[in-house]
Amino acid sequence: MLLRVGGFLALVALVAVVSVVVPNDPWHDFFDLRVYRGAVASWLEGQPLYDYTYGRSPYGFTYPTFAALLVLPMALLPYPVVAAGHVLLNAAALVGLTWWLVTPLARRHGWPLPWAWLFALPLVFVVEPVRETIGFGQVNLLLMALVLADVAALRRGSRWAGVGIGLAAAVKLTPALFVVWLLLARRWRAAGVAVATAAGATLLALAVAPATSWRFWTHTLWQTERVGALDKTSNQSLLGALARLADPAEPPRPVWAVLAAVALAVVLTRAVRATRAGDDLAGVALTGLAACLVSPVSWSHHLVWLVPALVVLVDLAAGRPPAPGTPRWWRERSRLLAGALAAVTTLVLASSAIWFASATSGHHHDRGVVGIVVEDLYLLVTLAVVALLPARVTAARGAARTTAPSRPAGSSPR
Repeated sequence: MLLRVGGFLALVALVAVVSVVVPNDPWHDFFDLRVYRGAVASWLEGQPLYDYTYGRSPYGFTYPTFAALLVLPMALLPYPVVAAGHVLLNAAALVGLTWWLVTPLARRHGWPLPWAWLFALPLVFVVEPVRETIGFGQVNLLLMALVLADVAALRRGSRWAGVGIGLAAAVKLTPALFVVWLLLARRWRAAGVAVATAAGATLLALAVAPATSWRFWTHTLWQTERVGALDKTSNQSLLGALARLADPAEPPRPVWAVLAAVALAVVLTRAVRATRAGDDLAGVALTGLAACLVSPVSWSHHLVWLVPALVVLVDLAAGRPPAPGTPRWWRERSRLLAGALAAVTTLVLASSAIWFASATSGHHHDRGVVGIVVEDLYLLVTLAVVALLPARVTAARGAARTTAPSRPAGSSPR
């Protein structure tokens, strides 16, 4: 008991230390939340939603109009209430997601609950995508909760599976890739439900605010510069890495298009194979990371999909065998490789390593190869995870592999 309490206190101390020593502000004063609130408040006053910019910054509302309808109550509430509500909602999502992800592992490997969950919760919180989602006032945890709710619904065979993905895609465009995942995995009903849900939400926004919705889909959607500079350190997509290499010139778009197409094809293929092998969590994690890789802009807080990938790796490191079809070299060293990849990924994300090489002046490549590598570390660990993450053997297949067939009647035990 003392050892468990000591380990938990050590993790709390780690959270406190990381919050102080990381080389960038881990909290950001809910900047994005202020943008959302300011934009919808301006909209209610009769100003165009997509003309708004926050303060002296160039940042404004970039999501579909349906998302603006969802956050409209923010304009009617005092800012402290909005901020507190955001923290509580994301804290609830974080606690619930961690419990849902960790509980099956704890039961499978004989780890005591709730200690396993209490041990995991600070680790999940301390990685940059999670704490920056909360610190910026972002929606990534809530969108991941919607998608994973569909994973749970698929496991139950619920006819409502797909609603979460559809809502997530209506709020933000990148989760639409999960519809492609459902189609490729031949989850036809869930894919149809997701498309119908997204279409219904979008049509609702069009009915409520036709001019604003029309402007988003025909004009604002294509203005990628509204989101921010492509070469910013926090943009850990493939295009972001190319932009930093090309700085101060423009990144070569044809090269990016080829890289993005290859990455999408390879990672989605792996995601579908994992899903058909019975590992929905690996499949959905790979799909989420594929969206981060190929999107023109993927801020570091978008990489929350590394969290379920880390859970898969920890499960493998604890002894769950990889699914059939996994390369032999991985099967023979699965515990060591999975544990090492999980540890490196967690350390890189918790330390906010990319910010040690962030270019405050000059060009991104002025610090040489080491600087380039450090500034792209989140992208590099994401590429490692999508290349190496295997599916896990399902419970049914595991039972088949560990249960010997019964002997024919009358056979000798020898």
